[in-house]
Amino acid sequence: MNSSKVEIFADQVYRNSIFIEKLDLSFSQFFVKSPSGALLCIETGMRGDFPLLKSNLLSAGIDVETVSGVIVPHFEADEMGALPEFISHNKNLVAYAHPICSHALADVFSVKTKPLKDEAPTTINGEVVIPIFTKHVHQWDALVIYLPRLKALFSSDIFMRFGSTEERSGDPVRDIVTSIEKSGYLPSIEYLHAALNKIKKYEIDSIFPMHGPAIHNDAAATINGLIEYCVKDRQKETVEG
Repeated sequence: MNSSKVEIFADQVYRNSIFIEKLDLSFSQFFVKSPSGALLCIETGMRGDFPLLKSNLLSAGIDVETVSGVIVPHFEADEMGALPEFISHNKNLVAYAHPICSHALADVFSVKTKPLKDEAPTTINGEVVIPIFTKHVHQWDALVIYLPRLKALFSSDIFMRFGSTEERSGDPVRDIVTSIEKSGYLPSIEYLHAALNKIKKYEIDSIFPMHGPAIHNDAAATINGLIEYCVKDRQKETVEG
């Protein structure tokens, strides 16, 4: 059985999620309310799930017509599939993405796009956003988003875990490693290691992955634990190679 819900974190981050039991995987979209009151969407979700997303957001007091900016972490259906629906509700919507992805979005959807620059702070709808490019961590045009004001990382497919978005006790690193090894979705541990080292420079209190529970309080320990896993895996490859 599939399930869907919207949750609010610190009155500023709204997470809509759908859990697909057959896949044992959740898919989340995030809506951040900036100090100006504007709404920024990070990840649109699948096109077919848009009616449910719209309904869930309305129940939380959000009208999708007020969403004027969307960040697309990479060119994949669960990240940008519902973009046409968002555009139909707001003709002035702007999509932000990696340069490669932004050109593709403009071509496919005829949407106004603005390419982001790696680790260059950008203000979108009154919110300072730092895009961090994570090349070949799942996709070649991939990025994650850091919001300094909230000390929050919106990590797309990094830190993914199978199961619902319900927060769990125990070590998140173990669950993330299990998900990596079970799914085989990472093209390269080397690139993950490089991305984690870029990410760890920032002061992060919360991590919001697209797949699985959010990570609070132990975000730094989780990042360091995954870096250690990458180092051990690369050492193992060297010995076996």
